[in-house]
Amino acid sequence: MTTFRYALDPVDETFFDTAPMRWRVGLELAASPDEVWAELTSPLPLSWCRALPDVRYTSEAPYGVGTTREASVLGAYRMRERFFRWDETDRRKSFHAIEGTLPVFSAFAEDYHVLPFDGGSKLVWSFAFTPWKGLDSALQLGRPLAESLLASLVKDTRNHFGPLTEVR
Repeated sequence: MTTFRYALDPVDETFFDTAPMRWRVGLELAASPDEVWAELTSPLPLSWCRALPDVRYTSEAPYGVGTTREASVLGAYRMRERFFRWDETDRRKSFHAIEGTLPVFSAFAEDYHVLPFDGGSKLVWSFAFTPWKGLDSALQLGRPLAESLLASLVKDTRNHFGPLTEVR
């Protein structure tokens, strides 16, 4: 059983524009929007990402606003997450982390938005966070590691769904 010792601050959709550290990547994928959305909302989402060896919902289906899940990052850090946006029609969902196993973030959120795109779909995947109090400088120094992790997620997602092109 995982012990979550560190509470994170709740955020909303404005956090993706205001957080001190933010990344947004647009992946043009060969799979249809429905295929990408189905995998992102499956019982084991992101299973194709090597850096995320265990991501699973802890709420019962059907999933929506208020759904919770747990995620392991690189097998060393775990987060408990709560979805504050879930729109099946728009194929968009966003969560914020509510607890973590290590004092890494004060706030953390992700947003997934799947859009139709000629010949496939476009996944706009956004990450936003505030470092844990006192870790601002350390996480700035760790930015290359964060960017390497993001590059791994992008590569694995493109390999899984088939790439069209990548736009940053």
